[in-house]
Amino acid sequence: MRIVSTCLILIGLGASSATADTRCFDDRRFCFAVEPDDNGYSLSLYRGDPLPVVVTLYSSQLPSHHVTHFLNDDRHIELTHLSNPAQFWQSMQVRWTPGVLNATHDDSVRYSSPLKGIENHPVVQGYNGNYSHTGGSRYALDFAADVGTPVYAARAGIVIDTKSDSNTGGPSEDFARQANYVALLHDDGTTGEYYHLKYHGVNVERGEQVARGALIGYSGNTGFSSLPHLHFAVYRAKGHGQFESLPIRFTAPLASKSHG
Repeated sequence: MRIVSTCLILIGLGASSATADTRCFDDRRFCFAVEPDDNGYSLSLYRGDPLPVVVTLYSSQLPSHHVTHFLNDDRHIELTHLSNPAQFWQSMQVRWTPGVLNATHDDSVRYSSPLKGIENHPVVQGYNGNYSHTGGSRYALDFAADVGTPVYAARAGIVIDTKSDSNTGGPSEDFARQANYVALLHDDGTTGEYYHLKYHGVNVERGEQVARGALIGYSGNTGFSSLPHLHFAVYRAKGHGQFESLPIRFTAPLASKSHG
C-alpha cells in the first residue's frame, strides 16, 4: 500500500523577520513566503529543491478556499493577498505529492524486475489484490523477498523521495506511515516506488540519478506489511495529496503464486 510523503499538516513553525515570513516543508521541498506589498501582504509558493512536486493549499483566506499548483521550476507563484498573515499561518493546511501532475506514462517502456533471480521472488499480491491493492494502489505488485534482499531500479530515474529510519511494521494500516521506501522520478514524470525496505535499507539519496538495474536498497518488513516482501508500483501525482497507480509491462514474465 503506497504511503509517501504526502501529508496533511497544520503549519505552526517557520522563520520570520520584520519584512518577510518564509516557511518550508519536507526538507525545503517547497516553501510559502509572505511579504509586505502595496495591498497588505502577498502570499507566494516556490520550490526549495530542484524536484517537481504537486502542492494543494487549504485556507479560508484563499478565494476558492483551496488551490493546487504543480511546481516544476524555481519561479515564485503568487497565490493571493493577505490582510492578516498571523491568522493565515494559524489556520492553513497543505497536502503534497512529489512528482509531475497528471503525468502521461510512456507505455512503450518495459520494466526490469526489481529483484534478481525473479523465479525465487514470486508475486504474492498482484493488481486489484483484496488485501491492500485497491484505490490508488490497484496496479501495485508485491514480490516475496526475505529481509535484506537487494532491490534494483526497474527503470532509470532521479531519486525524488526516500525514508529509511523506521524499524516498525505490522498487518494493519496503522503501520502504513512506518514503511521505508525509495521513489524514483522517471523521464515521463511518473514515479517508480519501492516499499517496505529494511531499517537503514536505502542505498541512494534524494536528487541522485539512478540507472536501470542499479542497487537502490534492501527489502524488509516495515510499514503496513504482514510478511517480508517488496511492494513495487508506478504512480502519477494528482492534486489534494492524491496519487494514481498505472499498469505496466516487464521485459520478461514474472513468477507468481496465489496469495492467501
